[in-house]
Amino acid sequence: MKKTAIIIGASGEIGLETAKKMAKEGYYLALTYNKNKVDFKNEIDCDNVEIKAYPLDLKSDDIAKTFMQIGSDFKYIDTLVFCSGIAQKRALIFDVSDEEIDNLFEVNIKSAIKCIKAFSKMTAGKHPANIVLVSSFVEKMGCSCESVYAATKSAMNGLCRSLASELGNLGIRINVVAPGFIDTKMNVNLTDEEKTEIADMTPLQTLGNVCDVANAIVFLSSEKASFITGQILYVDGGLILE
Repeated sequence: MKKTAIIIGASGEIGLETAKKMAKEGYYLALTYNKNKVDFKNEIDCDNVEIKAYPLDLKSDDIAKTFMQIGSDFKYIDTLVFCSGIAQKRALIFDVSDEEIDNLFEVNIKSAIKCIKAFSKMTAGKHPANIVLVSSFVEKMGCSCESVYAATKSAMNGLCRSLASELGNLGIRINVVAPGFIDTKMNVNLTDEEKTEIADMTPLQTLGNVCDVANAIVFLSSEKASFITGQILYVDGGLILE
């Protein structure tokens, strides 16, 4: 059976790069997007790979329905990659609105739980499967004025560790990739001087790129990582040394 990966948030920079790399590995792809619609077949440009795109607003009630449709469209689904998320407007905690708190938790963690719930129902006990969640190094270091965002990422890591135990005997692995400072549109507000300062804080003296993160996701999804579960893999150039 042909392996199939569901990538939630595939229209983002990390999601799209992951889709490209998985296509080269021969995965069929079920790709979700929200407002940023992408011509995935043209972007990925890989022969003999089936690609289907699904509109999905993670704040809607459509998650279970979308997974049902994916399950109908593909025969063998073994991978879920959740790399969707929204950032917090930098602010002191007493200036963060209740609406933004709700949105951050809804998109960054509650929707991830719903996706995992739907994926697990599709795969549990049927064949080896795996889940990769994209978190952030801020859950470890903290992030002043982005505390709610950091809280959602901390919740994701706790979820991973608990589910590794809960789902392991059902043949499902789950791991987290936690990027450090990655040169993406999310960091477009940083000046070149600020980027240089951040790079200087990092042992490898550089910012990461989306390829670095995508490579880690593909590895954790592969059979090469078949004995790895419940782990947080920091892709941060050594910024966090444990």
